[in-house]
Amino acid sequence: MKVQKVWNRWKVQVLCVVGGFLLYGAAVSGGSLPDGVSGGYLERGDYGEGVTTYDFYVKGLAEEPVACQAEIPARQYTDAEAARVFGGILSALPQEILGDNDSLSRVEDNLVLPVSFENDSITAEWYSDAPEILDSYGEVRTEGCPAEGAAVWLRVELSDGVHHAERSYAVTVYPKTLTEQERLAAALADEIREADVQAPAEPAVKLPETFEGRNLRYYQEEADYRFIPVLGILLAMFFYAHDRNRETEERKKREQKLMLDYADVVYQLMVFTGAGLTVSRAWERIVRNYAERRRDGRVPERPAYEEMADAQAQMECGVPEGRAIIQFGQRCRLQPYRRLSGLLEQNRRTGTKDLMRLMEQEMASAWEQQKTTARRLGEEAGTKLLLPLVLLLLVVMVIIMVPAMMSM
Repeated sequence: MKVQKVWNRWKVQVLCVVGGFLLYGAAVSGGSLPDGVSGGYLERGDYGEGVTTYDFYVKGLAEEPVACQAEIPARQYTDAEAARVFGGILSALPQEILGDNDSLSRVEDNLVLPVSFENDSITAEWYSDAPEILDSYGEVRTEGCPAEGAAVWLRVELSDGVHHAERSYAVTVYPKTLTEQERLAAALADEIREADVQAPAEPAVKLPETFEGRNLRYYQEEADYRFIPVLGILLAMFFYAHDRNRETEERKKREQKLMLDYADVVYQLMVFTGAGLTVSRAWERIVRNYAERRRDGRVPERPAYEEMADAQAQMECGVPEGRAIIQFGQRCRLQPYRRLSGLLEQNRRTGTKDLMRLMEQEMASAWEQQKTTARRLGEEAGTKLLLPLVLLLLVVMVIIMVPAMMSM
């Protein structure tokens, strides 16, 4: 019973270990060798693959296995295979070398003369009996070509290193058919070249003022500057969008700071009014404390207290207390501040009988709003960290994969 329990617990691990030893024994006894060495044969590469190098060990040459290396050339064609492959290539060449021409009986543009076939296992060499008109690279030179065409024999020799084949093709080269603009440009270029030949010692070559009855005017192609107005429009749109986005971000940050300070503002008002101060005196005390902390550098600028300071300045300049407090809520542009300013104004007019109860309710609501704002800011911070983390993951993957791929 105990043995059965141990077997059930460790049977997978035991089978894995035993299987590993069995596979090792089968591989060693079978004499299989890596790198393409199998069954006592060294496999050749396919046609055109070049020499294949094998590294292996030999048992029996000495007491210990001996390391050996062998280089095996790629496969070669038999006579029948070579005749078949060469014949197919030579038959298809008249169409393959045409390039932009319609046929070899009328060649005006350069030919495309390949130098290898069948994965580079067969090489080709080209010869022309009139290289001044059509050279062995397929380039057509029509300067001295007559209008009725020039006959050229183009010969190709194929070889795989052992077998050879050749064939000649009749090619008729014609001067390139020019459009009217190309003809005029070529004729004008000839006239300019003639003027250059006639006065080689002159510091400059005079361009003809007339040509075939046409008055000529010369200029060089200038850069197209039409993109500059478009670029200006795009830049204007970009900066407009950038400014709008910056204003939106600044407004969003201001609102976040206002919401984070709201609970503190309500708490201080509740404490000071609960101590017996009027709303205006409590307001003044909060503004004075903020100004002292700002002066000492203990706190940064906070928009809620700045707006309270503006409202206090309005009261000192003669603006009615109620109007200054209402305008304070309007400038903050957030519902909680509008509600607070309305609450203070209402209790200023009707008395402070229920002010503490209402302030306590507002305080509870303010703490909930502050927690919600802080939670949202934390989520946004986590989202912003996602992109750097992904980039860091990609960098780590590149650091790991590049050396591994280079070693393959």
